[in-house]
Amino acid sequence: MTARALLFASLLALPLPSQDTDAPYRTAHRPRALALIGDRYHSPVYIRDGLIQALVRENIPTTFITAVTELNRQSLSEHHLLIIFRDGMIWPQGYDKPHVKWMTDEQQQAIWDFVHEGGGFLALHNAHGLYPPGGLYYKLLGGDYGGHPAPYRFTVRVEDHHHPVTQGVEDFEVFDEHHFVNYYLDERFVLLRTIAPDNRAAVGGWWRQLGKGRFVYLSPGHTREALEHPMMQRLIRNAVRWLLRIDE
Repeated sequence: MTARALLFASLLALPLPSQDTDAPYRTAHRPRALALIGDRYHSPVYIRDGLIQALVRENIPTTFITAVTELNRQSLSEHHLLIIFRDGMIWPQGYDKPHVKWMTDEQQQAIWDFVHEGGGFLALHNAHGLYPPGGLYYKLLGGDYGGHPAPYRFTVRVEDHHHPVTQGVEDFEVFDEHHFVNYYLDERFVLLRTIAPDNRAAVGGWWRQLGKGRFVYLSPGHTREALEHPMMQRLIRNAVRWLLRIDE
């Protein structure tokens, strides 16, 4: 058996969140996801490989893109779920020159409208980082980048055990970048808290509903260990199902 065949065999052998394990595969009419991934500090290869495990198990067809210009109103209109796993910086003149923020007002408006009109938006790890300040993107997220130290091992603690995104998820430890997010929403939206060995803590995940759509942010994912951790995979799958209203 080839390495590719072994990979997909292992994916399909793992249990699904639902007891009805073949439910995602009963119809060809599946919601589609658009995933913008990869930046200077995060390879799109490990992100793609980490995300595809959760998305394949939920049978969600996904278009992965790295070109930021491909995120626009037209591309969003062809999808039901938006995933962003990259920061807001590009270096058009090279890494030895100052960076610029790539997200335009038109892109921010397109994302805002996509969610409010019923789309789902899953923001991962550094998707809160270094976007244009004061714009619709940060208004939608409800939090922004607060910095992080060098990677170390910390605890991800479930704060809301009743939300669909955290069903079947237990507290876990990962070696990862510990993002100290600036969180601006009410505590009732908090899903996860991340706790350092010295007990310094930060909000590590939250949800919200905006208009007809839904939003989830999850902070782990800088390392392959964190992104592929079984509990992180369960969080991503649960989030995808909740954002797309699959169980409703």
